[in-house]
Amino acid sequence: MKVLLALTIVLAAYAGSRYLQRFIDRRLRVEGHRDEADVRVYKAAARLIMMVPGILIAVHVLGLNLSSLFTGGGLFALAIAFAMKNIGENYVAGVMLRLERSIKSGDVLEINGVMGKVKDVGLRATVVRTKDERDLLIPNSELVQNIVANYSFKDSICRVWTFIGVSYSSDMKKVREVLERVCEKFPGQSDYHRPQVMLTEFGSSAATFKVSIWIENPWDSGSTKAKLNEAVWNGLKDAGITIAFPQLDLHFDETFTKLTK
Repeated sequence: MKVLLALTIVLAAYAGSRYLQRFIDRRLRVEGHRDEADVRVYKAAARLIMMVPGILIAVHVLGLNLSSLFTGGGLFALAIAFAMKNIGENYVAGVMLRLERSIKSGDVLEINGVMGKVKDVGLRATVVRTKDERDLLIPNSELVQNIVANYSFKDSICRVWTFIGVSYSSDMKKVREVLERVCEKFPGQSDYHRPQVMLTEFGSSAATFKVSIWIENPWDSGSTKAKLNEAVWNGLKDAGITIAFPQLDLHFDETFTKLTK
């Protein structure tokens, strides 16, 4: 009976290992993961997780006392865990990212002010390609523990805005009309949001307007903002509206003016 029970435990662990490996392989294939080395490592880890405890339990069922082995192994495992804390965090974070699918290949991220596109979510690190054609290797634990902007998480709609200052002598109503007309004619906007024109600030040299539009490709936000600036500049120039620049007015005291004369 003990041999039969031990054999059943080993077979159950083997069946669980096979099922877990097939699940990992199928999940990674669906995600388009093409790194065979990473797939093999994930499957090997799943096999060890299922088979090692199963074999140890089966041996214990046969009557062999493994208490000392479990005690020594536990202490050894604890020492290894402390030594490989950071590496283990990255591996676990990689598994979490794949299961949650919060960050996946093709997503556009912003990390510490740097925008990049995810090329691959690896076993230990995620490869992100920036706009200046650099590949960043970001540890997976950084993506899990820190604040990361994902422009493609639920949808790809992204707001692009710019600020423009006009002279205080300008007709503010006319300025708004010109800016709204520029936004209406601007190509490539999303149909889900209307553009916005808001008078946001009365500065020392200008009244500042904020012009906002929405696009559906966040990767093009930089070039879209440059085109929006040009469209705003041309629209105000064609309408004869002065774009303000920093100025300093000096008012001399009347006594000082007389003395200088």
